[in-house]
Amino acid sequence: MRFGSLAFLLAAAACEAGTNPNTADVSGHWTFTETFQDPAHGISCSDTGSYEITQLGDRFTGRYGQRGVCRTPSGNVDNADSGTVQNGRVIGRTVRFMVTTNCDYEGSVNGMPATALAGRGACVLQDVDRTLKFSGTWQATR
Repeated sequence: MRFGSLAFLLAAAACEAGTNPNTADVSGHWTFTETFQDPAHGISCSDTGSYEITQLGDRFTGRYGQRGVCRTPSGNVDNADSGTVQNGRVIGRTVRFMVTTNCDYEGSVNGMPATALAGRGACVLQDVDRTLKFSGTWQATR
């Protein structure tokens, strides 16, 4: 969740690559959706977007772009954003990565070869006068 305008994103997924036959291949283009909430502050966000992932062995990086909206007690906020997928790691058929230094994602690869990924994410963001703690779910497909 990037907080310039409360945004975030994600992801990657798939199968068949690397030196370990159990390591999923998450390289390529993915389309994702996600929903995140901070119930304590009454904020919920829904986003859609895409990733371009490059994998080398069990590590990956990439870029993302998203559009979406966050609903807050004082009104809707545009949640469009773009940036890098960082610290990506594939462990068998599990993926872990960050989209900012504040947001962690984890998910499971589905299909063989992989066609989908689904999981959970969490972000901790510092607003002007409060700490926002978001958690939610995301899905990505090729």
